[in-house]
Amino acid sequence: MPSKIWTGTLSFVMVSIPVDIVSATRPGKVSYHLMHKEDNSPIQTRMFCPQDKKFVHPEHIVNGYEVDQNKYVIVKEEEYKALEPEKSQTIEINSFIDLKNINPIFFDKNYYILPRKGGAKAYQLLVQVLKDTQKAGISKFVLRSREYLVVVRPHTNILGLMVLHFPEEIRDPREILPQNIKAQPQKIKLISETIKKLKTEYEPDKYEDKYYHKILSYLEKKAKEQGTITIEEPLEEEMPETADTGELVSALEESLAKAKSK
Repeated sequence: MPSKIWTGTLSFVMVSIPVDIVSATRPGKVSYHLMHKEDNSPIQTRMFCPQDKKFVHPEHIVNGYEVDQNKYVIVKEEEYKALEPEKSQTIEINSFIDLKNINPIFFDKNYYILPRKGGAKAYQLLVQVLKDTQKAGISKFVLRSREYLVVVRPHTNILGLMVLHFPEEIRDPREILPQNIKAQPQKIKLISETIKKLKTEYEPDKYEDKYYHKILSYLEKKAKEQGTITIEEPLEEEMPETADTGELVSALEESLAKAKSK
């Protein structure tokens, strides 16, 4: 069972359903950990200030927004927290749409909406009504300090929640390909006929990420044949305000010098 990312109420008309939201997908990639070649210890990431030549503790780090090249506005934590939208306890559906009318470029992440205790009957009713009417509910709600535009739609016998991109997140294709390229009519006809011959139904089970399965099999085989190593969790230590950075400082200074010379 995937972990819950949100718990609250799904509301439409006069009906309120207690629900949980979980991810509809799992990572289709292999995650690696960075480790020290000499002793196989996990590598830690620390923030370093090249100007002061010292490590910086998280409590001394602020956020900067670049308004122009090399010009920043510093934003303190309490400032952006004051601007955060109020957390949602309810996903309220006020309107319903035809999903086919949404350009797929607006589609982002997918989640499942699951009924909690006492909500199963109303939940199944909404699933069935959306399937029968071929409609999807549209709403906005706040998750982890960010407001999302979402679509609630039926997926077999479960409700799916699809996050949509806001219009300002979509690049205008005219900025990328401004030229209006016209194709020759005879070539259009030829390619159209070819497409008709190659037409088929989309069957997701026919496709697989071969590289993902190949590398998983390799890693499982290597672990079985060569064994694994056990890494002890390192003791947490206070991050130093300053440090003898040695080669790190030299490398950073060299990197900065190269950047300035470009």
